[in-house]
Amino acid sequence: MTDKVLKTVSKHHMVSAGETVGIGLSGGADSVALTHILSENKDVLGIKSIKAIHIHHGIRGKEADRDMEFSQNLCEKLNIEFLCFKADVPVEARKTGESLEECARRIRYSFFAECGCDKIATAHNLNDNMETFLLNLTRGTSLSGLCSIPYTRDIYIRPLLDCTRAEIERYNRENGLSFVTDSTNLCDDYSRNKIRHNVLPRLFEINPSFDKSFQRCLDSVYLAEDYFTETARDLLNSARSGEDYDCSVFENSHNALKYRVISMILKEKNAKNINRKHIESVAAVIKTGGSVDINGGLTVTVERKVLSFGKTKTTDYFECPADIKSGIIETPVGIYAVNTHFKKDLQNLNKETVDNFIDCDKITGVLYFRNRREGDKYRQAGRGVTKTLKDLFNESKTPVCERSKMLILSDDCGIVWTEFFGVSQRCKVTDKTEKYIKIEKTGE
Repeated sequence: MTDKVLKTVSKHHMVSAGETVGIGLSGGADSVALTHILSENKDVLGIKSIKAIHIHHGIRGKEADRDMEFSQNLCEKLNIEFLCFKADVPVEARKTGESLEECARRIRYSFFAECGCDKIATAHNLNDNMETFLLNLTRGTSLSGLCSIPYTRDIYIRPLLDCTRAEIERYNRENGLSFVTDSTNLCDDYSRNKIRHNVLPRLFEINPSFDKSFQRCLDSVYLAEDYFTETARDLLNSARSGEDYDCSVFENSHNALKYRVISMILKEKNAKNINRKHIESVAAVIKTGGSVDINGGLTVTVERKVLSFGKTKTTDYFECPADIKSGIIETPVGIYAVNTHFKKDLQNLNKETVDNFIDCDKITGVLYFRNRREGDKYRQAGRGVTKTLKDLFNESKTPVCERSKMLILSDDCGIVWTEFFGVSQRCKVTDKTEKYIKIEKTGE
């Protein structure tokens, strides 16, 4: 296995002579094997020094203490520097709203960045890559997601990525290396563990050489990904014009390339949680012109085939008493006219207009104007179900920047009327309505 690891390091240019390499050492079988191989081949690889980095996540109590002690003892035997970082992941996860797994990973990599190493080696192996591939596949990933775990990323290297878990365990036995086992890896509480314990064994039953078949498949995926990335990057560089982008450079490309260029542009502008829907919406705007709001508070605008970005403008929350007497009212989102009508006027109005009028006798308690609040919901007149405003906005494809600008009339029972969607079912006019009001926007 040593030869395979050295070949992987060389092929992917993971280490340069004179560098300090940090190793993520959990105490598990994979990280123990990695630490031993790099330590034994330090001079062959030209490594200046090695630091083992252990993260105590504060999750598994005495078991985590045992792992820390084991890792420290191993480093003493191998005569390498041991660094330990401690964190209370459960407390941090509650603060941030992340899952334990997400929070632990973020903290782990933040500690790695602080240890003063040129490269950080992690013990991801071929089985980890299989699991990640299948996990991403279940989530409907893109081609880049199927590439799973990269050999290198920034300062991070994965020398064991061509080695199977069986090879690693055999290496440890042959070299008399003990290791610790994380009890959370033994249960099926996590999706990755379900794949590890239930899916992969079935695939090996179908094909005992599944690991070799998978590696061949992954090599093909890597080649395709490299091609698309390189070609898209060339298009992106050609399209870049200062802070903007010339869409004519790539708009007639195959969708596979066009979407990749758009994805790269959005990442450059730090758009958050980008998915296929966002990319397709930008592609549509490139074709027709106009604007679209993207996660991360960005507005993408295309005018004369030039794509530019701006910050999504929203309006702060406001609330003010509402006087439903006829007249003009001024609000932070515009100027509105309030007109009062009576039953005799209804016969001169069509149904569509009536559906936007408010029955005054059905208003309860204090009446006030405001704009949207998180969690707002109501039942539109003529609809059978109650929906959140967020759902209604999404259905109507209302731009994000416009959503906080919508005027809402509320009483003690909730929303009475909204500027974009009309009166609520509760307050719509009927044959019995004696007095009603109409609200119209007259100016900004």
